[in-house]
Amino acid sequence: MSMYALLRSSKQPPTKEQIEDSLAGNLCRCTGYRPIIDAFGVFAKTDDSLYTASPSESANGKAICPSTGKPCLCRNETDVNGNESSLLSSVKTYLPSSYNEIDGNAYNEKELIFPPELQLRKIMPLRLNGFNGVRWYRPLKLDQLLQLKSCYPEAKLIIGNSEVGVETEFKNAQYGVMISVTHVPELHTLKVEEDGLRIGSAVRLAQLQDFLKKVIAERGSLQTSSCQAILRQLKWFAGTQIRNVASVGGNICTASPISDLNPLWMSTGATFQIIDVNNNVRTTVAKDFFLGYRKVDLKDDEVLLSVILPWTRPFEYVKEFKQAHRRQDDIALVNAGMRVHITEAEGNWIVSDVSIVYGGVAAVPLTAGKTESFLVGKKLDYGLLDEAFNLLKEDIPLAENAPGGMVEFRSSLTLSFFFKFFLYVTHEMNTKGLSEGLDVANMSAIQSYTRPVTTGTQGYELVRQGTAVGQPMVHLSAMLQVTGEAEYVGDTPTPPNTLHAALVLSKEAHARILSIDDSVAKFSPGFAGLFLSKDVPGANNIGPIRFLQKKNIGPIIHDGEVFASDVVTCVGQIIGIVVADTHDNAKAAANKVNVKYSELPAILSIEEAIKAGSFHPHTTRCLSKGDVELCFASNTCDKVIEGEVQVGGQEHFYMEPQCTLVWPVDSGNEIHMISSTQAPHTHQKYVANVLGLPLSKVVCKTKRIGGGFGGKETRSVIFAAAASVASYCLRRPVKIVLDRDVDMMTTGQRHSFLGKYKVGFTNDGKILALDLEIYNNGGNTLDLSLAVLEHAMLESENVYDIPNIRASGKVCFTNFPSNTAFRGFGGPQGMLIAENWIHHMATELRRSPEEIKVSMNIFC
Repeated sequence: MSMYALLRSSKQPPTKEQIEDSLAGNLCRCTGYRPIIDAFGVFAKTDDSLYTASPSESANGKAICPSTGKPCLCRNETDVNGNESSLLSSVKTYLPSSYNEIDGNAYNEKELIFPPELQLRKIMPLRLNGFNGVRWYRPLKLDQLLQLKSCYPEAKLIIGNSEVGVETEFKNAQYGVMISVTHVPELHTLKVEEDGLRIGSAVRLAQLQDFLKKVIAERGSLQTSSCQAILRQLKWFAGTQIRNVASVGGNICTASPISDLNPLWMSTGATFQIIDVNNNVRTTVAKDFFLGYRKVDLKDDEVLLSVILPWTRPFEYVKEFKQAHRRQDDIALVNAGMRVHITEAEGNWIVSDVSIVYGGVAAVPLTAGKTESFLVGKKLDYGLLDEAFNLLKEDIPLAENAPGGMVEFRSSLTLSFFFKFFLYVTHEMNTKGLSEGLDVANMSAIQSYTRPVTTGTQGYELVRQGTAVGQPMVHLSAMLQVTGEAEYVGDTPTPPNTLHAALVLSKEAHARILSIDDSVAKFSPGFAGLFLSKDVPGANNIGPIRFLQKKNIGPIIHDGEVFASDVVTCVGQIIGIVVADTHDNAKAAANKVNVKYSELPAILSIEEAIKAGSFHPHTTRCLSKGDVELCFASNTCDKVIEGEVQVGGQEHFYMEPQCTLVWPVDSGNEIHMISSTQAPHTHQKYVANVLGLPLSKVVCKTKRIGGGFGGKETRSVIFAAAASVASYCLRRPVKIVLDRDVDMMTTGQRHSFLGKYKVGFTNDGKILALDLEIYNNGGNTLDLSLAVLEHAMLESENVYDIPNIRASGKVCFTNFPSNTAFRGFGGPQGMLIAENWIHHMATELRRSPEEIKVSMNIFC
């Protein structure tokens, strides 16, 4: 869809950079971006003959690939690719269509475009009544907006819905009146004025990008240092999809502590124009606008009208900074905006004005006031850096328990940003011959990040072996999947009278349930029922694990519950399931179920579990080779090191969330379901157990799943079981599709690990002994955690030949959702722990890790 939108909106063929930018906000969980980008890259080609004419050949007779322009094998060996023509003949061909905004006749196959009649229709004010009494207005003039604001002072203004949508969908925020300002022209102003740029508060961020590019090209760099800084920051602001709808004013008034733009508005000296319902306009500087966490200097009867961004003066420099976990489409750990004005005085160039503002370090963007005062009147040289750094530490304090964590790293970022700004200004002054140049070592600090266009190749030979082996056969579902026609559980047509389910989840990590009150939920629209542990027809206990005993297979460990009956052991544990006529009604009713708890002590880390002795029963394991104690006691080890390694968890993040459609058959005596699961038999087995039915009365079907990676091996069954209870009791079909936040809250993830190691080795780097303790975070049920631990222990030596090893492990019981299978199944964690102590060895011996690995210890 992103690529289609880019092609439909581009009057010229897009560049490869534009294609990659348009995909920046998309997630591909398993296919990989290389084939996707390669496929879309053909749209950037300007020589259509490569694709419409017969393939050209190089001097050696090989075909020229139209994507790369290089010789390839894709058009050769026609005898091997004998099925190519038949394959291509079965695929519809679509001729390219020219750019046209509203003329649908230009499209060869009657492409589905935005209806032209709607584009030509006269825009009218709107008033709509929504769910739960919500009223939605769309004024067309500023006067109409101000009148609505006078009638509804607490109304929420909407532009792209990128923030309010999150609040209402995931934070259960309720806004009785919403006003869309997308069609108020006075808020969409983009003007070049004598004192700067006037930017309407409803201007989309993508529009601002285009406008700034145009202004910079027309005005040059002298007056547009601020414009350039904002433009560079916008490149890494969210993704293309968000920038297309999010607005300047929305980002300002949301007052997010991690906003990438607000520190820049403050540091550039921007001012905000605010209008009230009586048409009185006042102006406030950006530095005074942000009052507290998500609080701004804007009264209920006022609206942010526009932003005035002043031109920069000669020898005035503005620079933006942002550090996030990843470059694209990620929130900032720390960001900043800095500006300095240098003037000449008595033959020296000194700081006459400076502004330093940091975001992501407090509830509001912080101004480094002491540092600014120190710098004014001084010559900008290396001699003032030490004092400036000391003052910055006072101006931008970060407590040890600061939200967001990573305190030491984030504190260092505040200093490194200023150092980079100093180098940037020094370099800019040097280009004008007014200061000394930078050392070669410092030049990289001032260079803006640029990523080259992604390139990649895949080479393979086509060798026929029978009918299909060795051939590039098209996946049976490929055509359906790339066209969006493949059906998943959510696409399955629902039977008549289908109910939709939502879960009532624990809000406590460890607590006793005192009461469950559904009196309010019963009167919620569409409510059909609430089902708890007492309503389960069969067994409420559930669990997928068998212990292997010496002579036979041991009992199944039912250490989990479908519905928590007495005590909850993690946030997100299922307490009940609500069914209603629609998905939204079910969610609304579930939110109205009031559960009271008596809080109990919770264990929230592996370290706490070890200290408290909190382990799942019968999960202690030990593997050994040689004699570790003897090796350490002897004098054969020249050096012995000890340390700890922490390995974090990871979300499965499959594209299709957990979902199941359940319906009764044979007057309710039989249950059928379609589930997104990696283990249909597990669904059949445990649903039968929960409902008290024989296996022959439960049927589970799975056509395809939209990703699983282990997350739908055992954890999916509990949601199918919960929905089946409601379906069985009501004798009606029930469909459950988890929202993404609920899915991530309830399903667990890749196991986090803690490894404690003791390694003995020679001065040459030969490993002689390894003593290792491994703990994994099993969560509140055992699930597959023991098998994951054992796999990690087996991989703990990685590929290294170690004569003496002892690896012991335990599965920790913690008050987190049960962690489960994930690709690698413990192997990556075990290997990562091994690589960590290898690097510790290298540091101790002052040698490269590669030398220690390959030369001395790798298995031959």
